Amino acid sequence: MKEALLPVYIRVKLKPKEEDRLLAGHPWVFANEVDKSSGLSQGTLVEVMTAKGQPVGRGIANPSSKILIRLLTRDFSQDVDNGLIRRRVEEAVAQRRPLLDSGETDGVRLLFGEGDGLPGLIADAFGKTVVVSCFSAGLKPFLPAVTEVLVKQGFPSVYEKTMGEICQKEAMPEYQGWLTEPGSFPLTFKEGSASFKVRPDQGQKTGFYLDFREGRRRFQSLSKGKKVLDAFSYTGAASIQAALGGAREVVGLESSQQAVEEAQENAKANGVESKTRFEKADSFKDLRELRKAGENFDGILLDPPPLAKSAHEIPEGKQALKRLVSLSLGILNPGGFLITATCSHHFPWNVLEAVLRESIEESGRSFRLAERVTQPLDHPILLAVPETEYLRAIVLTESAF
Repeated sequence: MKEALLPVYIRVKLKPKEEDRLLAGHPWVFANEVDKSSGLSQGTLVEVMTAKGQPVGRGIANPSSKILIRLLTRDFSQDVDNGLIRRRVEEAVAQRRPLLDSGETDGVRLLFGEGDGLPGLIADAFGKTVVVSCFSAGLKPFLPAVTEVLVKQGFPSVYEKTMGEICQKEAMPEYQGWLTEPGSFPLTFKEGSASFKVRPDQGQKTGFYLDFREGRRRFQSLSKGKKVLDAFSYTGAASIQAALGGAREVVGLESSQQAVEEAQENAKANGVESKTRFEKADSFKDLRELRKAGENFDGILLDPPPLAKSAHEIPEGKQALKRLVSLSLGILNPGGFLITATCSHHFPWNVLEAVLRESIEESGRSFRLAERVTQPLDHPILLAVPETEYLRAIVLTESAF
């Protein structure tokens, strides 16, 4: 009987004074932090040491990426292999089991990359089907092990959607396809009293923004009896939740005609088509047209696409957000509410609040900061990895003084 071959690790040493962030728990080793990276290729297993020889962790290398190494364990006695990946997936699903069993929703993020010790790997469950995105070339060979665990955990259909600019950064091909026996689209899942159809093969990301669940809940609770605007409605999830929560009228603006049509389908499926109106429009340009048309609202949700994908884009992102907020305040009725969200790690709370404060001061109105809302618990935030906190929303209600 042949003995199993032990994994072979190439030892990599950091440059002096580059270890603090990594020793604190961050899993990314950038190429410019390593003393020498010769001998590394895509998928090479590595052991990372400080310049003084202190162990940092084991991971997988990709010389084509700015993130040269993604660490998967701090324990040098633990191998980076299928067994480790299987355990991480099992642990992540177990942590989501209370949410899955609660009956609140069966649309859940099962794997959240760095937040679950699986850097670059995302998996969203919609009912019994899971959509996986793998944005780490080093983890791609482990997808069969990931799929195996997901199937054993009660998700018989697994679909991979690994697409977009990040594939070029990782030097890996884009891919869409079933990792199990083929299922069928659209998928259907529920969130509260609403049900939604999802088309992962056509839509953005995995097909639905599960991360804004709490934001939709706040929008719903504030919208009862009111006319509200969902300025970036995508396939209508927030609009439909508001209508189900008792909103008098909901207007959704969306730049994609396909998304508008899906929103209309979702509204009909939930029995709220008479209370919702979806229009193809670019909110960055067309909020002004609503004002010209004399349309006003009792509440507005602003959840735009990422306004700053990198730190150097923050100034431009601030200007774009300020313009959106100022235009929104111009069509917001006295006593109304405004929910403003950002989905960029590079747009921290203080920047978001500063933009809102400046816009409100210029409007001459007064608002209370009613609540700060972030991503739900199935998108876990690690203190050592600030990039895991990326979704921030601020709820403002108008003050009488």
